[in-house]
Amino acid sequence: MAIVTEVHFSHEDGALAGTLAALPALEATVVRETSTDPGRGVYFLRFSGVDPAEVREALSADHTVAEVRSVLDGDRRLLGVVFTDGTKLLAPRVTREDGFVLEARSSAAGWRERWLFRDREGIHGVWQYARREGFAFEVVDLSSISDAESPDSAELTAKQREALVAAYECGYFDEPREASLEELAAELDVSPSAVGGRIRRGMKSLIGASVAVDDRDRS
Repeated sequence: MAIVTEVHFSHEDGALAGTLAALPALEATVVRETSTDPGRGVYFLRFSGVDPAEVREALSADHTVAEVRSVLDGDRRLLGVVFTDGTKLLAPRVTREDGFVLEARSSAAGWRERWLFRDREGIHGVWQYARREGFAFEVVDLSSISDAESPDSAELTAKQREALVAAYECGYFDEPREASLEELAAELDVSPSAVGGRIRRGMKSLIGASVAVDDRDRS
């Protein structure tokens, strides 16, 4: 029985804490990228609601931000952000608890995210960690996926599951990333493009199944 949970959390040293406090109208969304290895420790975020120049200025003064990188020429709202070592992040803990971050966006000076876990033990593990680290943490919604609907069974192919498991075990989903796409390819004895495709399609199946189930539960 897989679990999709929506949570809201914040921390004074959490990701973009200074920027979100300085710009209440700002909306930041984490852009997931699994088809390439864009660089270790870089989070790709799309910013909206505030002028890009103000965003840059706030990021430069943010105590949680170590570096800001431009990503696409002409797109000033998509940036790569490297966080400082002292920044409090929950995404790496979600991965350690065998979970996936399906969606992450800023909300009320903190973050609102959707996670997928195999069971409630994973959620409980993250909650315990968040409490120890001083996060304000709230579970907003919780939905179950039956075995028949679970992306772990019908939605994922054997090769996609193998690639996702290998990526997890090698630290591909960690922040900072512990393994590159090329290293995963060598581990599985296939090409980097094949591994990237399997991870991308596997993640699409996971997200599609969880979103579909969540929408049915809400309706």
